[in-house]
Amino acid sequence: MFFNAFRQVGNDLFTAGLNNSHSGNLSIKLDPNYMIITRTGSMLHHLEHQHLITTGIANDDDNTPLASRDRNVHSSIYMYTHAKAIVHAHSPRTVAFSMSGEHVEDDSLILKDAEGCYFFPDGVKIVEAENTIASDEVADLIIPAFEVAPIVILKGHGIFAIGKTLEEAYHWTSVLEHSAKILRFLGK
Repeated sequence: MFFNAFRQVGNDLFTAGLNNSHSGNLSIKLDPNYMIITRTGSMLHHLEHQHLITTGIANDDDNTPLASRDRNVHSSIYMYTHAKAIVHAHSPRTVAFSMSGEHVEDDSLILKDAEGCYFFPDGVKIVEAENTIASDEVADLIIPAFEVAPIVILKGHGIFAIGKTLEEAYHWTSVLEHSAKILRFLGK
């Protein structure tokens, strides 16, 4: 039932240049206790059924070791936000701006194009963690940032986007990277 959405969004992320061959992860919340998340090391643009892992949100189970290393971040997002789906990508232009500090005000990337301003009128929060990969620190930092927008930038690493569906979370990812591309065309 959910497989086609995972496969489509995973392929779209790679085709749009938002992930490399083995980066990023996707998940959906099944109910208050369980999620489906991509397997650690999966190629999101070549997903098969065995690459989708059903595992606990708050509790570990036998499938937890198979899940993406970012499972803990996904779990926290599901426990403390209204998210039903999560996209984590390594959007290159967005990551570059998070590192350069260009177009950043008050720890937010400020967008200039009409669509970016429409969807993210207050910009998109950039959070900085000492350990950006699969850390509880990341989970703690990004939860409050979702109060500003349905997408958060993890400095030097990538984005986490939430939505009612994977397609909606992908939409936020795509809009942000497109707006970052326009910022790059504008220069300083």
